[in-house]
Amino acid sequence: MSEGRNALAPKALERRPSRPLHLKRLLGWSVHHLLLLVLAVLAGWTVYVVTTPEPPQVTVSGAWRPPPGGYRQLEPVGSYARLPDDATAAAMVHRSSWENRPGNTVSNHTVPAHLQLRPTVVRLRAYDPKWNRYVLARVSGNYKGTTDEIIQWAAAKWGLPDETLRAVAVMESDWHQDKDGDFVADRGRCLAGYVQAPCPLSFGIAGVRSNSWEGSFPAIRDSTAANLDVLGGWLRGCYEGWVWWLKDHGNASRGQYSSGDLWGCVGAWYSGDWHDGAAWRPGGEDYIQRAKQWYATKPWLRPGY
Repeated sequence: MSEGRNALAPKALERRPSRPLHLKRLLGWSVHHLLLLVLAVLAGWTVYVVTTPEPPQVTVSGAWRPPPGGYRQLEPVGSYARLPDDATAAAMVHRSSWENRPGNTVSNHTVPAHLQLRPTVVRLRAYDPKWNRYVLARVSGNYKGTTDEIIQWAAAKWGLPDETLRAVAVMESDWHQDKDGDFVADRGRCLAGYVQAPCPLSFGIAGVRSNSWEGSFPAIRDSTAANLDVLGGWLRGCYEGWVWWLKDHGNASRGQYSSGDLWGCVGAWYSGDWHDGAAWRPGGEDYIQRAKQWYATKPWLRPGY
């Protein structure tokens, strides 16, 4: 702030020996000040008029990609209660007109009217009771922007590294919101609007599975922000240690599910198990290793991506 004032200081004092004072600059002056000014002019003094400069109108524009290290770092376990709301997270986004997936434009500017995910049944003890309040109740999809701006928004809202979300999005859809998958042949399992089997159950840039997030469809198909909001909620809640059913899944030799393992949560997003499978076979471990590869190589920084 001080640097901005110093930069404007030379323009704050202007010598005006021959230009009459504009009336609007005198309206706020007292009679005492006006009398002093008249006396000074009659005495032949040189008068300097001190004015308050108008704040500069800054227009930020550009089409830059995110920096190699991303913008956000992982917030620690226990930070869930102080994470930013939708509007605060939006203010944390580094705005850019860069859009590498113009096919996402409609979905990027679609905000669900009333997105409400169905709470889990606490007595079943599949999730920590905090899951309903601090994950499901916070998912809104309430943001519009470019594809990367939405990634940033979701990362800021859930206290996650934006580079992790970018890597998962590469794995799930190559950043295309119109991607669908997990097709089922049973017509009875098809969602509203799908009259023929096989029909998809997962949708969007992050591959959100509709039957794992009751109440999320069609928002996760139609809105990029809603889709990434769900992914962010999963990663934060899992990282906090709230997905209790994961304790009964996975490879015991790699340890039991607990809080503080973000990459383990990335693998569980794909497999529904905890560090399961080998690195060269389909499963959580293979998914983690491939996600780490994209995290390291960052294809979104390459020309043409």
